[in-house]
Amino acid sequence: MFRKKDIKNEIEILERQLRDVSSELAKIQPLVPEGAGLRVIRRGEGYQYFMRYHGSKPSGDYIQKKNKKTAQVLAQIEYDRKVIKNLELWITGLKHLCLFPDTPFDHAFDQIVSGKKELIQPHRVSDDVFIHEWKNKDYPRMDFDEEAPEYYTRQGLRVRSKSEVIIADILDDMSIPFLYEKPLQIGSATIHPDFTMLNIRERSEVYWEHFGMMDDMDYRNKAFAKIRKYESTFRRNSLIWTFETERYPLNLKAIRNMVADMKTDLGY
Repeated sequence: MFRKKDIKNEIEILERQLRDVSSELAKIQPLVPEGAGLRVIRRGEGYQYFMRYHGSKPSGDYIQKKNKKTAQVLAQIEYDRKVIKNLELWITGLKHLCLFPDTPFDHAFDQIVSGKKELIQPHRVSDDVFIHEWKNKDYPRMDFDEEAPEYYTRQGLRVRSKSEVIIADILDDMSIPFLYEKPLQIGSATIHPDFTMLNIRERSEVYWEHFGMMDDMDYRNKAFAKIRKYESTFRRNSLIWTFETERYPLNLKAIRNMVADMKTDLGY
């Protein structure tokens, strides 16, 4: 289903590409006569090139091999013009799509008068309503040991390590909804992913496990046992693993870039 945010992002990308191609075209157009075009004839295993322009012969002026650069410029100009035309068509079409409501479900619901809306069970609630309900559904929380150090995110969420503070704060910065240590049933086992995120595009959950003490043998064995439980059940694109050791701590820049890329995939 098309989403306006995705369409607008695509329009921005295409408009940037349009500017780039137009700029390149403006640089090479002065290299040949105004209005010049390229005529191509097959000759044996190769081609012969002729330049047509105002004042040339109807068949065009033959371009010698030593002047092949001229043929390349003429071909590039023709190609660039077609690219520009197609980009403009694509952009116009996408802008028309933006005139439609976010979803047919939202549009149908908006067409119902207020008194009737409360009687209806929508087939699909809006993204905002879905996110709100998902974030506010209660679930049992894991306890912290009395001696455990206290780490809090900027939103006041208590987590178990400095690295988890970093991850949680980046997710908040990127406006990606998440739940901390929400229980997940895998067969007969219940595990608690560090972060459960919402893919609003597919309305599914994505799990992020950060393993931060991989120097410790016992911790490492438990980490791999947990990974094995995931491997037998979940799609690759629903799982994220990050690791660190004392020698290789969490790379803040890399994590931020990863989450920025992930944000689009999740539909935000």
